[in-house]
Amino acid sequence: MDKFNAMKSFLMLGELMNNDKTSLKDKVKYKERIVFATMRSMIPQWEPPSDWSTITDEQKLERLTKIETEI
Repeated sequence: MDKFNAMKSFLMLGELMNNDKTSLKDKVKYKERIVFATMRSMIPQWEPPSDWSTITDEQKLERLTKIETEI
């Protein structure tokens, strides 16, 4: 569970550092990098959702935020 706590800390730090000028795309990239790296470190064969490349940044952010808040 320590990896999830570290992930949450990095995501929270990113929120604090991001300002209103940070684009949605950049916010998604930051969260994606942290969440996906955490998942791969825990489950080496883990892969992003199959529809990840086809959904909007808004949908991606919603999913990433859900992971952050539900863990």
